[in-house]
Amino acid sequence: MPWTTENIHLLFIHFPIALFSTGWVCDLISVSFRNRSAADAGWWCQLFGVVSSMFTVGTGFLADRLYGHMSLPFPFFTTHGALQITACLIFLGLFIWRFRNGQRLPEGNLRSLYLSAAGATVGLLFYGAHLGAQLSGRI
Repeated sequence: MPWTTENIHLLFIHFPIALFSTGWVCDLISVSFRNRSAADAGWWCQLFGVVSSMFTVGTGFLADRLYGHMSLPFPFFTTHGALQITACLIFLGLFIWRFRNGQRLPEGNLRSLYLSAAGATVGLLFYGAHLGAQLSGRI
């Protein structure tokens, strides 16, 4: 299959989904078991999730030329691109928060807020991926 603007997005979409969700699970493990290695894994997954999401969103705009759904991004919860861009921006915000905290998870009640926000955003990312699969006719 040759690379085209219609199918190159499919080569990128799985990276941020896998990295962000794995990073969140590693963060949960690090908190539950006080495991520093899991916290480090969560940090690196989040970092590479942010990087890969830039390429994924970029190729998504290329693929949108075929489907054209981003010209009307509302209603929000039924538009694949709007959901995924929002999820990536939330993860970028969480990444910046963690970066400013010395690559560590926040302490106290802020840790629960951080992990809850990350978990909800993983759910949003999965739902947006489902909408993308429907949009492309894969399900």
